[in-house]
Amino acid sequence: MRRGVELLMMLHTINKPKALLSCNELIKDSDSVLLLEDGVYLANEPIPGIVYALKRDLQARGFKILKRRKIKLIDYKEFVELSCRADKVCAWF
Repeated sequence: MRRGVELLMMLHTINKPKALLSCNELIKDSDSVLLLEDGVYLANEPIPGIVYALKRDLQARGFKILKRRKIKLIDYKEFVELSCRADKVCAWF
């Protein structure tokens, strides 16, 4: 554990919808998943883990999240903070 910071198990960043095919079975419920760029189109799909999405990327694509989905919208500063809290980060393209 870094000084005073709780580490996440793993942060998976997904920037394209097809990338979910490569990693979906590897994501644990305790992992975090960040949807960014075109990956935000997956926001209404069932994805394991704690799911975040870059708010600016959703807005740029005019994409709406269904209210039944619990996705935390974050900005770039929060993206950096999330990455720093992760024990490991894996980018899926």
